[in-house]
Amino acid sequence: MERSNKNIKVAVIGAGALGLVTLKNFLEEGFDATGFERKSYVGGLWKYTLDETTSVLPSTIANISKQRGCYTDFPFPDDTPSLCASSYVDDYLQSYTDHFQLHPRIRLNTAIRSIKRDDENNKWLIAVAPAGSPDDTPTETLIFDKLVMATGTNDKPSMPKIDGLDTFTGRVLHSQAFKRPEDFTGKSVLVVGIGSTAGDTAVALVGHARKIYMAHRSGAYILPRLHNGRSIDHGLTYNRMTIQKLLQRVAPNMAVNMFSTFAKKIQDAAFPAIVQHPEWRLWPAPSLRQTFPTVTDELVPALESGDIVSVPGLRRVVGPSSVELDPTIVGDKAASTSSPTTLDDIDVIIFCTGYVNDLGMSLLEPRIHPARNTNPEWLALPGSRGKPLARLYRNIFSLDYPDSLAFMGAAAFPTPAFQLYDIASMAVAQIWGTELHNTSTLPSVAEMNKHVDAQHAWILEYARAGPVYPQLTRQFEWLSWADEAAGTNVESNLGWGLQGWKFYLGNRRLYKLLTAGVYSPHLYRIFDSDKRKKWPGAREAIERMNQQLEEELKGKSKQT
Repeated sequence: MERSNKNIKVAVIGAGALGLVTLKNFLEEGFDATGFERKSYVGGLWKYTLDETTSVLPSTIANISKQRGCYTDFPFPDDTPSLCASSYVDDYLQSYTDHFQLHPRIRLNTAIRSIKRDDENNKWLIAVAPAGSPDDTPTETLIFDKLVMATGTNDKPSMPKIDGLDTFTGRVLHSQAFKRPEDFTGKSVLVVGIGSTAGDTAVALVGHARKIYMAHRSGAYILPRLHNGRSIDHGLTYNRMTIQKLLQRVAPNMAVNMFSTFAKKIQDAAFPAIVQHPEWRLWPAPSLRQTFPTVTDELVPALESGDIVSVPGLRRVVGPSSVELDPTIVGDKAASTSSPTTLDDIDVIIFCTGYVNDLGMSLLEPRIHPARNTNPEWLALPGSRGKPLARLYRNIFSLDYPDSLAFMGAAAFPTPAFQLYDIASMAVAQIWGTELHNTSTLPSVAEMNKHVDAQHAWILEYARAGPVYPQLTRQFEWLSWADEAAGTNVESNLGWGLQGWKFYLGNRRLYKLLTAGVYSPHLYRIFDSDKRKKWPGAREAIERMNQQLEEELKGKSKQT
């Protein structure tokens, strides 16, 4: 079939994990797509670097297994460990770039100076210059029909406002700048936060820092990487997802309670010390409706040994090396009357407080940025933590220019990011396409605004209860929309309709593997549809993955 997308020029800003898959999916649909990256390499934060940019540490272990953390049509190599070090993920992204021949379509070492909209000609004007060049360096202006912002979700650090911080004489940094644990040898370090990054940072300091304090205002679900001898995410199947989807629709509170009970069961089995040591303040934890678990195997043993000391949240700095801690636990009014305590020997404060997902705000004209009119009610809630709340349809499409401006990184729910943004960019490429086949479409602007209003009302309720990610969206509603828009044909073939029954009756063994086996990203490339062709290797990859995992489990059971 003749493709007409070749006349549509698309700019993809960023060549990290989100940008690479977006570029690949647009090229796959025949668009004239170009990627832009200010660094000298692709892969974003997955390449360890001492530069002042966000990157993994050499000791970082992926929280998602390779079986579930890959792209939809490119599995990790067989010899990659299931739960691998960050260097394996970096190698994987380099291989992905090579395999799909993306390098010729990516401009590395290229800084985006500004992005403007030419409304008269319906074009995007992108001013670029060599990365690291002086501000007065002449820029080159490039013209594109479509624009996808894929700058990543971990670019601009979020730093809390702490009274008295200017009086602290020690070193203050965000986790983005934490690169070498050995630089803190002999120091007394206060790590602020309780998420996975805080856990990794505190654990990395063990054996180097003289003292390690971990300050946090709330508890957290602490989950191991392995459960019953296998990666914790291997227990998720399409059937279980379907049950969760049904419960979320008819009994949302029950769905959350079941998920929380399951997570608590795993936590208690792996780390009974959490209940035995209430002074750690790790329990109770905020609802999993609005937060993600902290995945770490090393944190609890380090707390037990005393290598890391759990302390209340940081309230303020009261001296050159002294901090005051707040005993109040988020959501626990009974603790609010406790007296604050102080630590008097702090040399370093490391804020593991996340990032402001600004979607490239500094690059776009303010008049077109989707968070320019952030809901004042949202900003007034402590749960917003001052982060912008963008008005985006399906947490992707600009409401001002839905036919030419999209964002990767503004949607989040408990699923691997590589899979999520593979499907998201597949959907955008279908919607923006002008092929002769059955492309997807967007609703009217009025309908999209109505949907965003409902999304914001939903997330405001979460922000009233406690901290919440502004990009959080309703998982199963989003997946159903993306399945249709991207043309993956998953829900129709594995659902309970006529097509689902036909597939079941004609392919019972495969149906069982797809629905009861590990929930593989390749599922989204196994079916043909009127919008896209399947990946021929999808079935083989799914069968091989499940067979390998079954053999591994049998081998482990024999050893025990």
